[in-house]
Amino acid sequence: MKKKILAMILVFGIFVTGCAKNNEKSNINSNNSNQTSQSENKDKETIYASFYPIYNLTKQIAGDKFNVKSFTNLNTEVHDFEPSAKDMADLSKAKVLFLNGAGLESWQEKIVESSKVEIVDTSKGINLIENTHEDEKEHDKKREERPKSCCDAPHYHESIDEDEKEDKDNLEDNKEDEDSEKEEHEHEDGEEHHHHGAHDPHIWLSPKNGIIQAKNIAEKLSEIDPENKDYYMGNFEKIKKELEEIDKEYEKKLENKENKKFLVDHEAFSYLARDYGLIQVPLTSITSTSETDAKTMKNAIDYVKKEKITAIFYEKGESDKNVKTLADELSLDAKAINTIEYASDDDLKNEKTYQELIRENFEIMESSLK
Repeated sequence: MKKKILAMILVFGIFVTGCAKNNEKSNINSNNSNQTSQSENKDKETIYASFYPIYNLTKQIAGDKFNVKSFTNLNTEVHDFEPSAKDMADLSKAKVLFLNGAGLESWQEKIVESSKVEIVDTSKGINLIENTHEDEKEHDKKREERPKSCCDAPHYHESIDEDEKEDKDNLEDNKEDEDSEKEEHEHEDGEEHHHHGAHDPHIWLSPKNGIIQAKNIAEKLSEIDPENKDYYMGNFEKIKKELEEIDKEYEKKLENKENKKFLVDHEAFSYLARDYGLIQVPLTSITSTSETDAKTMKNAIDYVKKEKITAIFYEKGESDKNVKTLADELSLDAKAINTIEYASDDDLKNEKTYQELIRENFEIMESSLK
């Protein structure tokens, strides 16, 4: 009996020892796997993209071949960004920085002066729309000579017929206020206005341009990592296919709309309007933070009534005060449209692609135009 018990204890001891060794081996393999993964991640070169649309496209194209980071905060509007010393130090370790270009990144010159990182302008090959900010004195002269426009914005040239005497009186009554406003604007440090320079920078809002930007990204990645060229170009072709499908679908749908005018608070959709035969009617100029005064609002209401505009949009995530005031006066429904300048928490959580956000904009626009 004692021999049987001893034999059982011996067998049990061997079994436990074997399990312990297997567990130890398993833990070693697991640790080795984690270390390998971390090592592989460290071995990857880092590339930066300036803001959300470019970041998202770059991430889709680069896949697992690079560590892709956004130079700006993905939850913050790119206009408000100013790189810190730490941002500059991190950027100096990167292989390349992809920019939107067309004057969007006001801090580009600072990067050029302080960093040796290669900069890639993804607007290359795009037919840019010129901004028409005029010299102040020339602007004043033309303002008195021309008919009053809907919103007195630089890209919009259709006018509203107003009584000549009323126009003259309004100009005289508001001359002092305008001069005072101009003086204030001249001394602002940029917090309230985001002047972009010679061109309208909102190129990414048209999928036709998005294809060009994605191609520029893929070609640069193929240049710096030629061994994986097929991988990058393959990922680009997937994006191109999706955007071409959106392009063809909504080109046809929008072509059949009788009234192709849409009103927006922020004049960000010039490229989309140009590419799809639409007419953008901005409440404000190219600067997204400008306030609309009472006179502009009255002119806008008169114009919307006259032109029977039904599509009225405000910028998603921003103040809807001006547009909703206008919509309420006209008993219309103002809808949010996305400039995609930054990502919401939900967008990041759901890993929404640039293509999906572009499609959402088209769905909203198409449903509002009549």
